[in-house]
Amino acid sequence: MRLTSLVAAGSSFVVLYGCSTCDAGAIDRAVAFIDAHQSCETDADCVVVGDMCEEIPGGFCGQIPMNREGAESDAWRALSRDVEDCAEDSCSVCLAALEPSCFNGSCGGRR
Repeated sequence: MRLTSLVAAGSSFVVLYGCSTCDAGAIDRAVAFIDAHQSCETDADCVVVGDMCEEIPGGFCGQIPMNREGAESDAWRALSRDVEDCAEDSCSVCLAALEPSCFNGSCGGRR
């Protein structure tokens, strides 16, 4: 499945079935940040970050790809704390590992 299909499917799932305690603004800011931090040149430019128990739409098994620069920034640490604070105390993360990769200049993941 291509990442774009996965993102669309994940977004639909959260919108239709999500029961987040986060305010929509916090999730929207995190999604916008992830979307803005997808550029890459090589696979090494991409990493996987947590989707905060599916609070952030588009993840796969608790994981979502982003470029390393964004993931290591103070801005992401602050945004992820905001969303993490309203995620459930415990959530299951499947054993599938999302392998971060760069495809056509954008970070994605291979399962």
